[in-house]
Amino acid sequence: MQSSTVTKKSVAYGQQTEENRRRQERLVKYEEKDEFSDIVLVVEGKRLHVNKTLLMMHSPEFKTMFTAYFREKDLQEIPLPEKKVDLVVELLDQIYPGYTTDKFHDETLRDLLQLADEYGVQQVFHNCRAYFDRRINCKNKSMKIDEILLFLGIVEEWSKKYNQLSLIRSALIEQASQVSTHSLKTSEYYSSVPATAQRDILMRRLEGFEILNSE
Repeated sequence: MQSSTVTKKSVAYGQQTEENRRRQERLVKYEEKDEFSDIVLVVEGKRLHVNKTLLMMHSPEFKTMFTAYFREKDLQEIPLPEKKVDLVVELLDQIYPGYTTDKFHDETLRDLLQLADEYGVQQVFHNCRAYFDRRINCKNKSMKIDEILLFLGIVEEWSKKYNQLSLIRSALIEQASQVSTHSLKTSEYYSSVPATAQRDILMRRLEGFEILNSE
């Protein structure tokens, strides 16, 4: 029993150490000024060197901030109070060249989309759709129920505003319908899935039973 507890703690520590390493790698590339950086975002005391034009291209919020009669227009350092530096870095990763869908992290995905919506960065939602597609169609690694329900909850929340996400709803419903009821209800994400999606999962499962019985 004690050995099992020690093993779990060791695994958790290893995962936390790896995440801290990845976090630092993501952060450091913005902490160092390069030839294209011409403005600084200050988040939780960290100074992130970024390109103003790139921000304006992807975010109408930043474009307004830098071109209209706001005090930020002539500042060289822009404070972003009440924002989390890790989320801002994730947002920047989505719009900077070299983007890959591996830069999404399920544990922060909801918060990232909320931040992207606040700044009007539609590119993040486009990238999110590509990430979902890659996971749904990956033959080497099947999706876990928590992942299916997390994605489905996000699609239900944002698809009316960002239509590209609605196109993968049926694929997620199909995958969820093939999971046991017990697994669905014990998932930590089940409660975040709207009743309409829960209903459609049930209906799809019933349709599957009917097809089996008719054969």
